[in-house]
Amino acid sequence: MSGRHAALRLGQLSSAAANARRQAVLRPWLEHRAQRTALTAYTAFRERHYEAYLQYASLRIGRRGAAETAVTAALTELAVSWTAILGSAGPAAVAWRILHHHVDRAAGCDPTAVAAGHGMQTLHDDAYFLHERLHLDRDRIAEVLGIHLADLPSLPPRSSGG
Repeated sequence: MSGRHAALRLGQLSSAAANARRQAVLRPWLEHRAQRTALTAYTAFRERHYEAYLQYASLRIGRRGAAETAVTAALTELAVSWTAILGSAGPAAVAWRILHHHVDRAAGCDPTAVAAGHGMQTLHDDAYFLHERLHLDRDRIAEVLGIHLADLPSLPPRSSGG
C-alpha cells in the first residue's frame, strides 16, 4: 500500500507541477489580454466622449486650444489610472470629475473651491449646460456625466434661441 500511496502522491505532485507550469505560461498571456481589453475599453470610452468633452471645455473656457489642452490632460490622467478606474462603481463619473477639474483650472477657477455640499449643484449646472448649450438629450447627458438617468436632475425644455 505504501508504494501505491507514494505513486499516487508522486502523480499528484507532477499534476501540481504541471498546473504550476501551465499557470506560469498562461499568466503573461492573461495579463497581456487584460491589458489589451483595458486599452480597448479606454479607446472606446475616449472615442465616445471626446467630442462632448471638447465641446464642453471649449464653451466653458472660451478658447479652443486651451480646451483641447484641458481635455488632453484629463484624458491622459484618466489613461494613467484607467485600470483602477474601470474597477470603480462609475468610470464615466470619475472621468467627468477629472475633466471638470482640468476645465475649471483652465477657465481660471479653483477646482478645490467647490465645497462638498455644492457637488450636486455643480452636477445640476453641468447637466443644464450640456442640455442647453450642447443640445444633448437626457440619455447622452447621463452617459457623459456618468450618472444613472434616474439621478439626472430635471431639465427644462431647451430654449429655441440656443
